[in-house]
Amino acid sequence: MAEMDQDVLLQHVEVDLEEDMGSIAAPTEDESTLDEPVWDTVKRDLFQVLRKFFHVFVPHSSDNLLRDWDLWGPMMLAMTLALLLRGSAADAQKTQVFTGVFFIVCAGACVVTLNNQLLGGTLSFFQGLCVVGYCILPLVVSCILLRFIAYLTTHIAVRLIVVTAAMGWSIFASYGFVAGSSPQSRRTLVVYPLVLFYLFVAWLIVNDVMPGHHVDPTPGVTTTVAATVTSTAATNQ
Repeated sequence: MAEMDQDVLLQHVEVDLEEDMGSIAAPTEDESTLDEPVWDTVKRDLFQVLRKFFHVFVPHSSDNLLRDWDLWGPMMLAMTLALLLRGSAADAQKTQVFTGVFFIVCAGACVVTLNNQLLGGTLSFFQGLCVVGYCILPLVVSCILLRFIAYLTTHIAVRLIVVTAAMGWSIFASYGFVAGSSPQSRRTLVVYPLVLFYLFVAWLIVNDVMPGHHVDPTPGVTTTVAATVTSTAATNQ
């Protein structure tokens, strides 16, 4: 009799588990996107990327960057910046510059995110990459803007003003997400690598000059982006 009761109990448990697993594994009709046209999927993802760009320019208006993270935007921004800096490099250094800039952006974002986690931050790894990557947008915009300003002037002071403003906006946009998810007692340790990351990217942009243009030199200030990223790429190899 006891054995029969155990068998019946086990059958009920198996049935309950199967029902629970079925309810978890089977998505509802609204959630499934397997039958969705590819163009609709692309439009939805593109809209989400553009919406996150808006949250960078209007920071702290929403936690959308954290709730619905993705890496499409950061990858697009990293490749755009690498292509822009590659375009101003010598022909023999274009590949090294592209590789170096792309590696610096990706590795720097990973280091900043890991530092946040090790210091007790609540951001997941991919949420951190999403925030740090998206908030590089103002610096990418400044790099594009300097291409047009270069037809009027390449004075180092003008370049510094534009890039410094963009760097400040990147830090301001990311601060609320990164610092807000870290312990208050360690907030300075979390923000410090973030500032260094954006500062280094800004320094690359300041020293980027298109062929045919010459920076009004300030001794000891201007250097070539190619020299920096080429040495970085060589070290990685």
